[in-house]
Amino acid sequence: MTNLVFASPPIQVVAGENMYGDIASQLGGKRVQVRVILNNPDQDPHLFELTPSIGKMVKQADLVIANGLGYDAWLGRLLNKSQLKSEQIISIQTLLSKKDGENPHLWYDLQAIDILSKRLEQAYIQLRPDQKAFFSQKLDQLKTEISSIDKRIKKIRDHYTQVKVAATEPVFGLMAKALGFEILEEPYQWTVMNGGEPTPKQVAQFQNDLKTHKIQVLFYNDQVVTPATEQLKKIAQQSSVPVVGISETMPTDLNYQQWINQTLDKVENALKSMPK
Repeated sequence: MTNLVFASPPIQVVAGENMYGDIASQLGGKRVQVRVILNNPDQDPHLFELTPSIGKMVKQADLVIANGLGYDAWLGRLLNKSQLKSEQIISIQTLLSKKDGENPHLWYDLQAIDILSKRLEQAYIQLRPDQKAFFSQKLDQLKTEISSIDKRIKKIRDHYTQVKVAATEPVFGLMAKALGFEILEEPYQWTVMNGGEPTPKQVAQFQNDLKTHKIQVLFYNDQVVTPATEQLKKIAQQSSVPVVGISETMPTDLNYQQWINQTLDKVENALKSMPK
């Protein structure tokens, strides 16, 4: 009688956001099954609501990846009620030792992706020790590609110095700092992100800084559009200030590296067209 050898079932991973799900998929290949909760780039992440099917999905997961810092608080509440063990929950906030109130858009920090990748490799190996070589090879490949993006960021930072930028929300803030940009109008950005109303003084200053080219590039959140942010975009365009559209959710037809590189393409094009 022939002995039948059954392959291990795929590791079940649930990711709150699709960029983290993509990293999990790249590291696991067909040996993991990744399901993503926030996967629609046209959706406002701040308006997301849980459904019973998501609760069931999380309950069945081997690993759950959450951003933290209040960005996916709905997932945090669900995990608090779940029976998952602490080692099954991977919080980017916890991995980076970030405190509440800090910029929650952690996927624009390459260090976050590096640390998440290493943590996922460890978790995969713990769950499937016999597949260690496969997961380690996938990690090495990803690290090489992320390192290439890091080198590109440093090259841009060295070439474009003392660039002043602003944004309708601090979505791109962590990457903007890595690029060496001076970020203006931060109180306005954080007020909008937290659902508040900027003061008339903040609005007037923002508009004037665009008109006088004190702001050299404007980053615009394509997923959270209001009449106020549309007005800022219009003023920037009228003042020949380059506008770079930024998304909170990764396009579904790209992987993480492609997404970041395409965003950096837009940034470089904007820098080349800054008012002299």
